[in-house]
Amino acid sequence: MEIKQVQETKPTSKLIHIDENTNIPLLGLIHVGIVDRGSSLLQVRASTYCNMKCTFCSTSANSPTHEYNYDIELSYLMLWIRETINLKDNLVNQINIDSVGEPSAYPKIIELVKQCKSLPGMEYITMQSNGTLLTQQRILDLASAGLSRINLSIHSLLPDQAMELFGSKNYRLDKIKEVCKWINSSSIELNITPVYLPGVNDSQIDSLIEFAKELKCKISIQKYEVYRYSRKDKRVKLQNWYKFYKKLDELEKEHNYKLKLGPTDFKINRSKHVPLLMNRGDIVTAEIIMPGWMKGEMIARYNNRCITIFDCDKNIGEKIKIRILETKDGIYLAKKV
Repeated sequence: MEIKQVQETKPTSKLIHIDENTNIPLLGLIHVGIVDRGSSLLQVRASTYCNMKCTFCSTSANSPTHEYNYDIELSYLMLWIRETINLKDNLVNQINIDSVGEPSAYPKIIELVKQCKSLPGMEYITMQSNGTLLTQQRILDLASAGLSRINLSIHSLLPDQAMELFGSKNYRLDKIKEVCKWINSSSIELNITPVYLPGVNDSQIDSLIEFAKELKCKISIQKYEVYRYSRKDKRVKLQNWYKFYKKLDELEKEHNYKLKLGPTDFKINRSKHVPLLMNRGDIVTAEIIMPGWMKGEMIARYNNRCITIFDCDKNIGEKIKIRILETKDGIYLAKKV
């Protein structure tokens, strides 16, 4: 496996390019590859690139925490998408192209949309985006390729606050408003997806709901979540799910606009999971194949799946005995025995 230096979000970042020659499985990881959560929708993560540095990012993208970026060769990704759909007995009708970073930064994003849409029985192709890399022509190209919806991250309609929340002086709200109009006037559905940050952007959630009403588009308000490795905004007043949904109830009544959106609103159904090939507690001997996304982690291959190993100091090519800690949604986490 070749690891290259790349001039990306950080001058010292390293790129791990995954293709058929690497023989790296595309099931088992959270940050790159394919994630199946037991529904008719597959999450496809073609790269980890990010051009923003959001103050509340759940994955801490574009951070020294991550020494590596990853991307996947399109033909190899499509091979694994087809295989994953087969493992789910073809009970997949949607693909959501998302990322721990910015999905539109993937160099072959338009061709990825086109090839995904051409898969048998595929009804919807959707994509997450912060909008900063989208142009009017690129939106038209994505529409022609078959993209159904863009879930656009926008957290404030105050220019300075918007720039501050995205953590970049390159974020321009006036341009993002144009992007919203370009998407809305194309065949692509627009869904605005602000993160509600109590104590920070409260008033802007009201403004964004009215903005969505003006555009006659969906708005899916996201709850701010804190994880071990997430970038944390200390100004936010944390709330539980009960309080979050209570707030949505209040906002729905105040603005007379539907805010509580679920799988049925996006025509997502339950379906068979990709079968697990390892179970929690299993002890297996796996081969180290590449560095992990987080410092101190390595990724191993076993039974044609990837496994993230915590606190691992082994080198690529070495074999190591590990205990499986977690297997939720087919994402395998382990530690050394």
